[in-house]
Amino acid sequence: MPFAAAGGLGTKVVIIIVAGLVLLIPLHLVLGVIQERAERAQEVTREIAGKWSGPQTLRGPLLLLPADRVNPNNPQGGPMQRTYVLLPDSFTATAETATETRSRGIFDAEIYTAKLRLSGSFSEASFERVPVDDGWRLRPDLATLVLGLGDPGGVQEDVSLDWGGQAVDAEPGVPAGFLNLEGLHWPVQAFAGRGEDAFEVQMTLRGSAALSLLPVGRQNNLKIAGNWRSPSFDGSALPQAQEVGGPGFSAEWRVSHLSHTLPQRWSSFDPPPSDWQDAVVGVMFLDPVDFYRLSERSVKYGALFIALTFLVLFLFEVLLGVAIHPVQYLLVGAALVLFFLNLVAFAEVVGFAAAYMLSATVVAGIISLYAAAILKRWRRAGLLFSVTAALYGLLFLVLRMEEAALLSGSLVLLAALALTMYATRNIDWSGFARVPAPPPGRAGGKAEDAPA
Repeated sequence: MPFAAAGGLGTKVVIIIVAGLVLLIPLHLVLGVIQERAERAQEVTREIAGKWSGPQTLRGPLLLLPADRVNPNNPQGGPMQRTYVLLPDSFTATAETATETRSRGIFDAEIYTAKLRLSGSFSEASFERVPVDDGWRLRPDLATLVLGLGDPGGVQEDVSLDWGGQAVDAEPGVPAGFLNLEGLHWPVQAFAGRGEDAFEVQMTLRGSAALSLLPVGRQNNLKIAGNWRSPSFDGSALPQAQEVGGPGFSAEWRVSHLSHTLPQRWSSFDPPPSDWQDAVVGVMFLDPVDFYRLSERSVKYGALFIALTFLVLFLFEVLLGVAIHPVQYLLVGAALVLFFLNLVAFAEVVGFAAAYMLSATVVAGIISLYAAAILKRWRRAGLLFSVTAALYGLLFLVLRMEEAALLSGSLVLLAALALTMYATRNIDWSGFARVPAPPPGRAGGKAEDAPA
């Protein structure tokens, strides 16, 4: 036996615990490396998106109606001006996206090109409901249709507007500064003897990461489709109808203006809407396997890995009488820590699943070969390999079960405790001697029956 008394056993337990705590330091450093690589990947993604276009959020079209009046305080000083904002009575938007992956070195970024069709109408009844104070004169002949964009740099040349059957050329920028929008505008003539003004905008828009639409109408029908197989639907509401799989996805939202607090009309004298972003719906083009996030989550289970592996080695000492030096514990722990560093290094090249299998096989093999030398038996080394491989397999399942990660981790700990209690059930810890099993026919042994 490596320990003849409880004092030696207690000292060894303390040393093993200290060794495990020491290994938390390099484990924390590995976590910092993973976070640094994730930040670098995000930086490269932003650089690629900056050269292509960033996430796109469409806000509009909105109809701007200017108004003026004589300044009552200074009749000779020129007119006062105000702008009224009207939202459509009906609004339909369709977006067909073609997504592709652009790479820089080992880092990737998802970009897309969207074919957009925005249509709807502004009714004269909405125009008549504009609350115009006495003395103000509306100028529908100087109206402007505006469309806010997340990144105007993604606009392509094929932009067209059909306004009441007439083609209108687009101009850059949004002239109403109080809206805090960037995008496009079209000078139009509103309600020139018509009961309503119908519009249709067609354009090609580049973007990356996400595409969102603002339901600006009283009634809205919004559709987004594309070839991306793992979309994440985002925004204020989930789609009423969606299909994901096969060649891509499609999603449809039917939204009423009553479901959000965005007003259907307001003026430049009023506070601008504060919930532009809160009302949008859309899709995010995310990598279905974010190996940086998975690697970071796996490191958080590193302490559990070290503790369970040290427990197995300690049980070898207790049950088999094999002495293992604290330095050997540290070397085995160092191999476990390097698993997580190798995991993210390989994942950047071959993907997470292949990297996990490769790293787990290499580390489990190294530990088992080392154990064969210190435990003096290949069978014992094979048992340690099986335990280590099982731990890696359990960790992989836990990482995949994001919602049940806490439950799975607690069950692993409970199972490890139960197996340890079973394996050491015949150990007299006070004297550190093996207690023989009671003879047949007896319910249990007495303390004096144990060997001295």
